[in-house]
Amino acid sequence: MKIIISESQFLKLKENQKELLGMFEESYLTLLCKKTNKMQNSPACRLLELKNSLSSDNLKNDLEKSVGVLYNFFKRRTVGIFPKILELSLEYPDRTINFLKLIADFIANPQFDNDETKKRLLRLKNINTTPDDVEELLTKVREKEYSLYEKEFEGDYFDLTRTKLSLNYKCGDEIDQSFLEKVENFKGTGGRDFKNLLNDMKSCILESLNNPIVIKSDVKSSKPLYVIEEDQKIEVFPAGSNFEIKKMDAEIDSYLSEFFSIFKNKDLSHLKPTHLSLYNTVIYGIYMWIKRAGKKYLNNLKSNMAGIIFENYLIVPTKYIQFYWSNLGQRGCKELRLSIRFRIKPEYNGQKIETYIFNRESDVLEKKDYTVSSENVTYKVC
Repeated sequence: MKIIISESQFLKLKENQKELLGMFEESYLTLLCKKTNKMQNSPACRLLELKNSLSSDNLKNDLEKSVGVLYNFFKRRTVGIFPKILELSLEYPDRTINFLKLIADFIANPQFDNDETKKRLLRLKNINTTPDDVEELLTKVREKEYSLYEKEFEGDYFDLTRTKLSLNYKCGDEIDQSFLEKVENFKGTGGRDFKNLLNDMKSCILESLNNPIVIKSDVKSSKPLYVIEEDQKIEVFPAGSNFEIKKMDAEIDSYLSEFFSIFKNKDLSHLKPTHLSLYNTVIYGIYMWIKRAGKKYLNNLKSNMAGIIFENYLIVPTKYIQFYWSNLGQRGCKELRLSIRFRIKPEYNGQKIETYIFNRESDVLEKKDYTVSSENVTYKVC
């Protein structure tokens, strides 16, 4: 039987064949960059530059695999939602890879096949346009994937806790004022008046910083966790140990908690043009003070956390983790954000640290020597 196709169909088939063959020789990012290199600031080319700048093979692989999943899911590679996802990932410089990976994991996860958010992505995969609410849609995608990972630990050995950190900026005569109203109090002030208002806010925050009980955890162990050494069970984490869960590579320097955010609230985002400059000045003033005044708070936080659980059930004990204050916003230094960040201590770069793999069916952890790359060197601050 002969199948007759038109010349245009033959050329399209030839083009697709060439692309498929190229995948075995080139990365998805390389292919995408070639397709879009005539675009100004091509997201694919910028991601390729990022990949080439990384020293961690784990992060390189995560980036390439995530882009590969998205490449094969979305049928429009140069228009529509796919290039928008790549573009948005680059707006979050310190979590670009994790941004893409969470979306890719959500798409590849069969547990979401009947999920309405997944069904909407399926409807968008062949469309040339991008929906107006794409950022909200992708936030929902990432939150669902993150939440599912946290719930995987709920069971015989962990209880969900999901505690949050907060710093109280309200005290004295203005206890009912929101942070936005506090910022507005600074309008038209300068010199001594500005300094006095900032000092009043610091005095309120100091009460929180002096609290010895600082707990941030997503899960708490309900039973002791062990390792096997010389045929004996050795306890490494007692019952009641607090753990933070971060579905990301252990090499990433990321946020633990954020404070005093205004513009994440949709109802207040319209105030950014008129309030951002003043907000940044206030946040910068608090940050310059708290990075010294808040050291004890970070020590109390660390003493109440046994470890951080990263992707693939990898537990890194807090003795290898550094917590530090930062004023870096999620999209860089244009919009500051007071936060606590974490990373593996730079002193372990290039060295092996003792970590553990959790098995959901057992209270016995697998001991794992983890080799730290040399990614985390400088503080992520403005």
